[in-house]
Parts: sequence; C-alpha cells; structure tokens
Amino acid sequence: MVSDDELRKKRGFVGLFAVVCIAGAGGLEFVSASDGFQAALLRVGLLLGAFWLAFPTKNRPAAWANVSWLTVGVLVMLAVLIPRFRYALPVLLIGTAIGWLVRPRRRNK
Repeated sequence: MVSDDELRKKRGFVGLFAVVCIAGAGGLEFVSASDGFQAALLRVGLLLGAFWLAFPTKNRPAAWANVSWLTVGVLVMLAVLIPRFRYALPVLLIGTAIGWLVRPRRRNK
C-alpha cells in the first residue's frame, strides 16, 4: 500500500506536469511550425489534469473507487455503439429526457 505522503507527492507531480504541458502548448502558440507538438502537449496536459482531479487525496478516496463494474460495462458499450448510431442518438437523448421529466416522483413524508 502507498503511504499518504507518497500519494500527495504523486498528485502534486501529476498536477505540475499538467500545468507545464498546458503552459508549453500556450507558449508554442507563437511558433507557427509546431502545430502538431502544440496539439500533443495540450491533449497530454488536459489528460493529466483529469488524472490529477481523479487522484485520491488525504480526505477522499480515488474517483473510481465507488464505480461499479456495471457502470464501466455500460460506458464501454456506449463508447462502442454511439459512433454507429450517431443519427439515432439525438432521438434517444430527447426520448430519455422526456422520460426523465414525466417519471413519477417520490413523495417526501
């Protein structure tokens, strides 16, 4: 098991690398010949920022600690199926929103 001090250090490094990558992408905005490298830095920086947010802290566990396998399975299936049904997706989203709005509400006692 990893100690709390080590987790805080790792979270700090991930956050620092995210800031450095995003700042580097911003700095390369002024160099016209490095569009690919700039895009890569920006994407890596955003991904590291997401990892930094999901990293456990002293007061809360990791963001994925309470995610069920069913949720992961549904998300994977959606990631595979959504590109195949991109024309039906707006209809499904509207139908889901309408169904959510007209569902019976629980009464508070």
